[in-house]
Amino acid sequence: MSAPKYQNHPELYVDTVAFLVENCLFRVPRKPLEEESMVFRDMFLLPQPDNDMIEGLDDVKPVVLHGVSKDDFECLLKSLLCRRHGENKGLVLNLTNQWMSVLKLSTMWEFTSLRTAAISWLDTSDASVCRSDHVERIVFAMQYGIKEWLLPSLLALVQRPELISVEEGMRLGIKTALKLASVREKLKLQIKYNGRWTSSMLVIGDRDTAAARLDFTPMIQKVFELQLPEPIPYESE
Repeated sequence: MSAPKYQNHPELYVDTVAFLVENCLFRVPRKPLEEESMVFRDMFLLPQPDNDMIEGLDDVKPVVLHGVSKDDFECLLKSLLCRRHGENKGLVLNLTNQWMSVLKLSTMWEFTSLRTAAISWLDTSDASVCRSDHVERIVFAMQYGIKEWLLPSLLALVQRPELISVEEGMRLGIKTALKLASVREKLKLQIKYNGRWTSSMLVIGDRDTAAARLDFTPMIQKVFELQLPEPIPYESE
């Protein structure tokens, strides 16, 4: 007896796809992936072999995602598939590292709306550690192409009275740290004489040549933690 033929619902009969990430299997609806990601859309459009050989149809032959962590992929799927009502409402992400995972993979796989949501949460949420850490914002802005974060955070580091620390320089990278230091040095005291009174103000400009005559030895010793050489004892004949 042949199986009865039924009509599939146009919206609520969904195809699923199986993924293997690290040692964990995921099976999720295919439609959101191809609707929101150019990368997955192009992947699903590639010519496929016979059904027995198609990757992702079952757990036996899943789509293997190399170079992706299970935790990162889980956060991406939760942000893509979660709902604020019903059984899945607990899937809403609320930690900085979770949204950083979403930002990382949404940028890599071109999930435009998820990338926008991740940037918005990291930029505005009270729980985000990225709001006040300008070094972190610069690192992420350069890594993930967040142009709107870069200039304000660079400006904040240039304007602040505290120097760029060694630890911050390591996080920023030598090239960025040196560029910031060069901008911070472009500051000099401009003195104006106007008959009876003198005014002074800080302006942007090349370093004052008078700095070449200053003895920076104490500051160098402090910054580089150098000790003064031991004095040679005088021996009388």
